[in-house]
Amino acid sequence: MYGDRLKIYSPEGMMDRRLIQQQNPLTVPSKRRNPLLADFFSRLGLMKRRGSEMKKIINAYKSYEHLAGYRAPEFTTNASEFHVTLWNLNFKDKVTGEITPSGSPLMQELVKGNGEVDVKEPSKFAKEFIKTSRQIYKLISQNPQIRAGQTAESIGLSTRQIQKYLKRLQELGKITRIRRRKMGEWKIIDEKYEGFFDRI
Repeated sequence: MYGDRLKIYSPEGMMDRRLIQQQNPLTVPSKRRNPLLADFFSRLGLMKRRGSEMKKIINAYKSYEHLAGYRAPEFTTNASEFHVTLWNLNFKDKVTGEITPSGSPLMQELVKGNGEVDVKEPSKFAKEFIKTSRQIYKLISQNPQIRAGQTAESIGLSTRQIQKYLKRLQELGKITRIRRRKMGEWKIIDEKYEGFFDRI
């Protein structure tokens, strides 16, 4: 781990000995080194769809490609090693970038009227939002009928702040409120987290 990047190393290169840097990481076929082990974890529901992780990493970074100083993830291999470099997006310098309509909803929310954004602000907001979202997901998983006040008390934030996060998660299509006759309940519709806490 470095100040500006995280490097991940794995022994062994690609199974067919090709170089990942010469391939399109979005279309590289997934091959299992241990089919029996992969099948075992797949049956237990503990393995994600094969070949989907590089695409998820690349797409997650694309939300920030319009910011000054942006660097895409790097994948490199040789005959015996696989390296992934994830560049730090928590920019320390106050730089200005332009967010286009293709930018992430979270970033668009923080865009100023003139189309410019202070990178320090969304970086800090994004960290707090993601951290609190995970806590909200866990509380909803444990009690779908939980109220904003109860959530605020459990997390240690104000009810107003929790209501803001709940509204934002709804706007992003991560959670939804199901109306019942007596009491409504929350449902997680974020595919990355749906049912996660039931499996651990």
